Amino acid sequence: MSLLRFFARSLFASAFVVDGVKKVSKPSEYTDEAEAFTEKVVPMLQKVVPAPYSSSIPESTETWVRVSGAAQVAGGVMFATGLGRRLGALLLTKTSILNLAIALPAKDASKDEKAQARPAVMTSLALLGASMLAARDTQGKPSLGWRAGNTAKAAEKKISSVSDDLSKSAKKAMKKADKKSDKLSKKAAKRAKKLNKKR
Repeated sequence: MSLLRFFARSLFASAFVVDGVKKVSKPSEYTDEAEAFTEKVVPMLQKVVPAPYSSSIPESTETWVRVSGAAQVAGGVMFATGLGRRLGALLLTKTSILNLAIALPAKDASKDEKAQARPAVMTSLALLGASMLAARDTQGKPSLGWRAGNTAKAAEKKISSVSDDLSKSAKKAMKKADKKSDKLSKKAAKRAKKLNKKR
């Protein structure tokens, strides 16, 4: 990994790590913003998740804030260090979606509240876009899909060249066999003539 790439990754991840550490250590600062979101999402998750597991879904807003913060720290560290880089970026994408959902003002919010929420919404959108792009980054190397397709094409070429070689060698073998059978039939015809003359 180049020094520039490491520096840029560290700068990008630092926003998530700092925010995540705050959420883990002081979740009460974020509960007011996150409460409206968790009030809608938790009951929905409890309906969707199978009955034996639905009771283990936390209902406390502080717990959800801490989980989100831990995911941000883990994703940020993974992305910055390059250890599980794309998985880390995927974690950052998921937490960016959550942060965006929390930052969005309510439908019945006043114009002033919407105007106050706009910078946080735009920041969350920007971080979401950047994390989505980071999750798709292949460091200048071709993607797995391209590599798989290219490997398949190369294998197809090898198979066709091998089959061409086999057909050529089969044709040569057939020609040799035809020549040998011609020689044998000529020899057999000569011997038959000699035997007929002797009689």
